Amino acid sequence: MSKSNNDVEIFHRINKLKLKAGLPVYDSVHGIINPEKINNAQDIIDKKEQDYPVEVQETLQKLQEIWKAYLVAEDDARDDLLEKVYNYSNNIKDLTSMYRHDLMNHFSLSLRNFCEKIDAKKKEHQIIVQAHIDVMLVTFQEKLRSDKSEKAEELKKIVVVAIQKYS
Repeated sequence: MSKSNNDVEIFHRINKLKLKAGLPVYDSVHGIINPEKINNAQDIIDKKEQDYPVEVQETLQKLQEIWKAYLVAEDDARDDLLEKVYNYSNNIKDLTSMYRHDLMNHFSLSLRNFCEKIDAKKKEHQIIVQAHIDVMLVTFQEKLRSDKSEKAEELKKIVVVAIQKYS
C-alpha cells in the first residue's frame, strides 16, 4: 500500500486443500468432502490392512528388544531407550487405531502414556512395562481385536493389577 493510495488490495489464493478434497476452489461451501474421495481413501486403507499383522509383529519385536536392552543398559543410555519404547508403543497405537484393533490400541496407548510418567529405573515400574508388553503379545498371538470380549477384560485386569500393585 502506498502513501498516496489508501485502498487495500486483497489477493485470493487457491485453496489447495479444497482441491485435494474434491471441492470447487472458489466455492464458499464449508465442511463438505466429496463422498467418493472418502470411499477411495477408505478402500486404500482397507487394502493396506493385510500388512497390519507383519507391521505390528515387527514393531512388537523391536519393542521387546529395546525393553530388554533397557533392562541391562547403563543409566546414561536408559533415557534414549525409554524414548524408543515410547515411540514403538505410539507406532503400534497408530496402526491399531487405523485398523480398529481396539484391544491392542488400549494397551499400546496405556504403555505410551505410562512411559511419560514412570521412573523406569524402579523395579516396580519395570514390572508394569513388562506387563504391558506381555499382554500386547498375547493380544497379537490370539488375534484379539475387540476390547469388549471376556479375554480382553481378563488381559486388561492384568495390567490394572500390575499398575495398582506396583505404582
